Amino acid sequence: MNTNTASTARTVHQPFARPGRAFRTDSLTGGESDWRLATIALQERSSASYRENWESEEAASLADKFTRAEAERVDRFLAANVHDTNRLDALDTAANLTAADRDWLIGQLRLAWHRLETLHDRIDNASSLMNTRYVASAIDYVRWSRRPEAITGRRPARTTASPAGA
Repeated sequence: MNTNTASTARTVHQPFARPGRAFRTDSLTGGESDWRLATIALQERSSASYRENWESEEAASLADKFTRAEAERVDRFLAANVHDTNRLDALDTAANLTAADRDWLIGQLRLAWHRLETLHDRIDNASSLMNTRYVASAIDYVRWSRRPEAITGRRPARTTASPAGA
């Protein structure tokens, strides 16, 4: 029986804090939440994806807005929101849980319950015309962040080797 329950959640987005990218040395967004930084980063990626050379456009835009530490926070935030189903499945079949597994599982459950309660509160307090950004922020969800174009930076119809002028 395999008792190794350690798992690395799959990466579903191209990291924003890539080696070789330039970033600001001072923060323009001081005090912003990780959710807000991720929202800004994905908006910049979406805007850049319409350009011919979207990767350099994205890099330039992020260099104007984020420090390296902020870009790393965005990457950690987006990675933490990926459901690590492999680890959960391994825990489900494991005979004994390690202390680290138990801590991880309890932490995930507490976070889920907290976000659910916050979502309930926001929905209960919303007006008849609900602001989706308000609701999404309650559960640290960046709207459309699970769509392929937000994750890869490319529109679904665009290939990586599009000829110039196509």
